[in-house]
Amino acid sequence: MLSQKSVLIVSFIIVISIVMTSGCTFDMKNLINQNNNSKADIIQYTVNIDSSNNNSYHVNGMVENRAAQNYSSVNLTVTGYNAKKEAISKTKITLPKVPAHDYTDYDAWLTSSSGEKISTATVEFINGTKG
Repeated sequence: MLSQKSVLIVSFIIVISIVMTSGCTFDMKNLINQNNNSKADIIQYTVNIDSSNNNSYHVNGMVENRAAQNYSSVNLTVTGYNAKKEAISKTKITLPKVPAHDYTDYDAWLTSSSGEKISTATVEFINGTKG
């Protein structure tokens, strides 16, 4: 019978293998500076971009609510940029709620109609309901 330590090591290796073969990537260049100086209540905290088939990109990360009140029905614009920092794709998403002084995950899909790679992305707060 395997020891508990051996089981943990084997489990960790299996998880890493699954993540590596799934095509998921983590690129430190895609993370946004967490020292965001924006005055907005809802700001982008992190972003990660995973490429998919047919010039589609899964963009996910977290937004931060810096306000003392909860937000609901939060509308955001997610914009994808090429290596030249030109906007090449954009979509709008809605988050059901973002609690006060907390973080909420977001997911969006961007499509590059020109076939250019989306190398960075931003999330901008449009509006939401306070309270």
